[in-house]
Amino acid sequence: MKWCLTLLVALLPFAAHGAWIDPTGKPIPDTESMRSAGDFGVQIVLTADEGQFRQTWNSSKTPPKLSTTNAVRLGASVSALLIFHGCSPNAGGVCDVVAEFILEDTKGKQTPAGGGPVWSGKPMQQRLLQLGQASMTIGFDNTDPVGDYKITANIKDKVSGRALSVVSRLKVTK
Repeated sequence: MKWCLTLLVALLPFAAHGAWIDPTGKPIPDTESMRSAGDFGVQIVLTADEGQFRQTWNSSKTPPKLSTTNAVRLGASVSALLIFHGCSPNAGGVCDVVAEFILEDTKGKQTPAGGGPVWSGKPMQQRLLQLGQASMTIGFDNTDPVGDYKITANIKDKVSGRALSVVSRLKVTK
């Protein structure tokens, strides 16, 4: 997961409208955690400290050193965040992007895990990525089974009608 975010940060200046592209302008194939539809793209990342992640994202360092994870111990929590580009503004010049999160446990049981606005404001400058407003934080205690979990975010740009689903896998350990 850390290498994926490092790649993403390296590509910040190159996130053009027209899907995800690498520094040479070649398209990057979709993965389960990073998808695009036309000029709309979303990536889900997990972090152990959402506040620190957001503070680092908003810092003046370019590129920022973002801390991500794909594992959490019992007794701790993890947050799922969305990074996106290419939302469509309505007639008033404002985007309306929303997300719903779903947590799938070790036995495949899916539980709605909240949602809300990813972005409800003016679109970001072309070629820049935006950290979404919506997030999901889940804590694990000693009654939770260890093993592999899956976090899914279903994202919809309500102006353009484009919808994407991204997935991040999480290992819960003792």
